[in-house]
Amino acid sequence: MIAQVLNRKFVLEQLERVKTQLLEDSASDRRRGEVQAEFEDLTQMDREEALKSVNETLAKEQANSSGQPSYQSPPPERRGEPQPAPIDDFSFFSRDPVVSNLQSALDQYFEEKAPSEVERIVVRELGDDLRRGEGGDIAVTDRTLLDSEPQRDSDGRRLFGKFEVTDPGWISSAVAMGIRKFRGKHKFPTDAPKPVGLESNARLVIVGDWGSGIPRAQKVADQMRRYIDGDRRENRAVHVIHLGDVYYSGWKREYQRRFLEYWPVKSEKSGEIGSWCLNGNHDMYSGGHDYFDFLLAEPRFRKQGGSSYFGFCNEFWKILALDTAWEDENLVDPQVGWAKETALGSKAKLMLLSHHQPFSAYEKAGTETHKKLGFLMGTGGVCAWFWGHEHRCMWFEPYENVKFGRCLGHGGVPVYMWHQPNDPYPKPGEYEYRESINTGLEHWALFGFAVLDFEGPAVHVQYVDENGHEHESEDIS
Repeated sequence: MIAQVLNRKFVLEQLERVKTQLLEDSASDRRRGEVQAEFEDLTQMDREEALKSVNETLAKEQANSSGQPSYQSPPPERRGEPQPAPIDDFSFFSRDPVVSNLQSALDQYFEEKAPSEVERIVVRELGDDLRRGEGGDIAVTDRTLLDSEPQRDSDGRRLFGKFEVTDPGWISSAVAMGIRKFRGKHKFPTDAPKPVGLESNARLVIVGDWGSGIPRAQKVADQMRRYIDGDRRENRAVHVIHLGDVYYSGWKREYQRRFLEYWPVKSEKSGEIGSWCLNGNHDMYSGGHDYFDFLLAEPRFRKQGGSSYFGFCNEFWKILALDTAWEDENLVDPQVGWAKETALGSKAKLMLLSHHQPFSAYEKAGTETHKKLGFLMGTGGVCAWFWGHEHRCMWFEPYENVKFGRCLGHGGVPVYMWHQPNDPYPKPGEYEYRESINTGLEHWALFGFAVLDFEGPAVHVQYVDENGHEHESEDIS
């Protein structure tokens, strides 16, 4: 990931240029040869629809940022103190599909069409605004555009100079293609998968929102691999599960370069270690086509059978992994019928996995999934539910008939951490991992994952951060 493409002001400036280019294309139906060859099946209607979507997105962005909610920095304690930059200046992960497709297009353009304009931050002396954290890690990304050193204004904002993309026609065409895929999303799988047998002493290694590919996300994969390799030495069955979101928009090259290249299960281990990946909202921003047709077809993920929802079972546990992203924060049929058939009539305890949160202490949570799963809530409830989407690690007290609700969305997206460890937790939260790395004005939450060791009817859970530190553990039963 490139620093400028993670800066909201820079991205919106490029979106205005895409708008201008699409206006010119619509007026003249003019295409350069290079663009024509690469995007030859884009129609004039596709470009007009893209222009309409870009205009709508720009209007929405003028009202509110589509970036990560609930992570803005607090005001300084004393007047005149230096103020941290808004998170959108460092880590703009948009929840708008048009913006996300633009970020995908910019990233591909700079890395493949104009690689001479990109450099690694690690090969030169770091300026004050890009210095490493206390532990030696660059908090967000190690890549930046040449001759575009960031500056801070009097309000602490992190700004980049004006940058003209040399081929706006290619960028606008790539964005139009992404929007077309988003509008014509992949067919939802209708063949309900049969739950996979789960050994009574299996280990699940679970990470959420990991698909950024930045150096600290790679560290998470290295730490996950330690637990995977340790299990194999103990002859445990191991399954590694991603709770969804490969950034920015689930393009094939993003699965290749940000996900599969660093996935902790190596290709030669695909036959003995299970790899699974839920669908996330970012995977659907290009219609889910490369999620279904590329990622799930990759040998390590073939056990998933091409389905975006799946399950495990043994005599003690039923685990249902749900697709809440094909229709955002909702369940598409036949999932509800599949869940009912799989879970009801069994004395096994129920565990759910999903990308989106069923409830939250910081954000709004969708109610449609809860409504559709009401039949589960009324039969003794859900013993445990693990989810991502919010980029934090948080536990919840028993709530809405979920005994152990756990957010694991802190796998690979940089967010601020401004709470002190002893600050009270907002209800219904009962624990939040609040360790951070400090780069000066900004404090960045540590990434991490969870390791679930099944021992018959009980599950021992370890919560591990990017440095390999086990910061919490618990027993679920």
